[in-house]
Amino acid sequence: MTERSRAKILGFLIALMALTGCRREAESRPDLILILVDTLRRDHLHAYGYPRETSPFLDALAKKGVLFEQAISAAPWTLPAAMSLMTGRLPSSHRVQNDGLKLSPAIPTLAETLRESGYRTSAVVSHIYVARPFGFDRGFDQFEDFGLSKDYRFEAGLEPRAERVTDRALEQIRNLKGRPFFLFIHYFDPHWDYDPPAPFDTRFTGPYRGKLTGKYQSFSEYANPERSLAPEDLQHLRDLYDGEIAYTDSQIGRLLAGMEREGVAGRSVVVVLGDHGEEFKEHGSLGHGRSLYDEVIRIPLLVADFRRSRGSRRVSDQVRTQDLFPTLCALAGIPAPRGIQGESLLPLLDGGARPSHAAITETIRFDAYRKSYRLPDRKLIVSLDNNRREFYDLRADPGERTNLWGKRGEESLEFEQTLFEQVDVLGGGWNLRWSSDGTPHRFSGTIETDGLITEVVPLFPEVGRHRVRQGRHLDFDLQGVARGGGLSFGVDPPGARVGFSLALDGKVAAGLVFVGARRTRPSSQPFSFAGGLPSDILLRPSYRSGEEVAFFVWKNPGPSREESTELTDAMKQRLRSLGYVR
Repeated sequence: MTERSRAKILGFLIALMALTGCRREAESRPDLILILVDTLRRDHLHAYGYPRETSPFLDALAKKGVLFEQAISAAPWTLPAAMSLMTGRLPSSHRVQNDGLKLSPAIPTLAETLRESGYRTSAVVSHIYVARPFGFDRGFDQFEDFGLSKDYRFEAGLEPRAERVTDRALEQIRNLKGRPFFLFIHYFDPHWDYDPPAPFDTRFTGPYRGKLTGKYQSFSEYANPERSLAPEDLQHLRDLYDGEIAYTDSQIGRLLAGMEREGVAGRSVVVVLGDHGEEFKEHGSLGHGRSLYDEVIRIPLLVADFRRSRGSRRVSDQVRTQDLFPTLCALAGIPAPRGIQGESLLPLLDGGARPSHAAITETIRFDAYRKSYRLPDRKLIVSLDNNRREFYDLRADPGERTNLWGKRGEESLEFEQTLFEQVDVLGGGWNLRWSSDGTPHRFSGTIETDGLITEVVPLFPEVGRHRVRQGRHLDFDLQGVARGGGLSFGVDPPGARVGFSLALDGKVAAGLVFVGARRTRPSSQPFSFAGGLPSDILLRPSYRSGEEVAFFVWKNPGPSREESTELTDAMKQRLRSLGYVR
């Protein structure tokens, strides 16, 4: 894009704001345009304080609308994060947490909800992880994915650049205008490979003599936290990444100018956000997917309502990805479906207030079973794969450098207990929890199966207090437990018999074991389950640690046949080249 055309588009946007600032459409149902930018770090946007001018068009959009300073993604990579956006649920609730899983037909999507209320719906997406195989097309009258859902040659590189995405989005707008519509647009460009087109490829780069090209293969080995990267190499990657952001920003500016030309801008609400951020060795690694530090999960979020002039505002309240589903429903004047785990941002958009909510982020990517529980000033990260806890004071330590776990015992344990009362750990896995009443107790037992025990996740801070014997027996023994804990585990095959023998303070826990949502007490011990399970066992029993001494058992419902999806070998090869599949 030339400087002349860049200035021209900026002029369009300024004119758009001037025209819409004093105009309010009589139409009560706005056009809703949701723009998701892949791998977009908030602190690499000028509007969020970045010194480089990477985002003039998003900066201008922020001056028209509301900028959220603390927006938190539900996941640190695209597939579960985008599905949380489209369902209003955490990954452990919508369960599309990894390859091979497809959204259950029982879970409504944002597009379905809006279409049922009379909206025309359309999507333009640029990566397989927001495409048909996982259920993202549900509810859309038109769904453009540039052939990504079909089998394709690896070398074809079908992921379209932002210019093609914008071209197709403008075509959709021309076809949709005249009746309220919902348009979802996904830009992939800031994701590696970092190879922006000219002139953005040199906009921020200086002289560089190193070997890194911006291609994932050239730097993938440095994603290992144990591999150091020279400062000039790391800066070169950042420079190329910033070029990708600037290129994508220019195309968003072209989209906004096109909306004005088509006459739809003045009746539209535009939402722009990132699905997740990107790590540049702040905590040792590169990229995203496993880490739950703020450089990956704290995302940009801008909302501009062009129907009225509200002025520019910055909101410091913490908000979440899943809040946007009920927000767009509220803007459309319709109720959100049951099961939503978010809350409308409309009070904040109108300059008011709403109750503050903790933000939970989850990942099971590359066997990293990790979850975080974040308030605006404090944050807990639980790494279930290695039984590690991290607790940070975000006001004193925004870079999350000083782990306070063990130094703020009561406070951090409360965070952990609250986290595990709200989320499931393993989709399709078994769960055993124990609860204490504040006095120390010993919880012990053995779990055995006719199959094989897999994916054991300990939910207690003590290390080494459980073991698997011969693949079929899982023993645990925790002493001095004053709060609670538990284990989550899988079995293979999923329908294999699973037996439990549980003890409290060295004695059989008679009458102190509760199974499923109805809190059924087993008639004897040991007790076991096999094959088809009653529906109530597939639901978590209600309990709060600190209030009763007991064991709780349930099984997470796994994906049914229609909730599974199969990626072709070509798709897997392409995802592997992008670092998504190992």
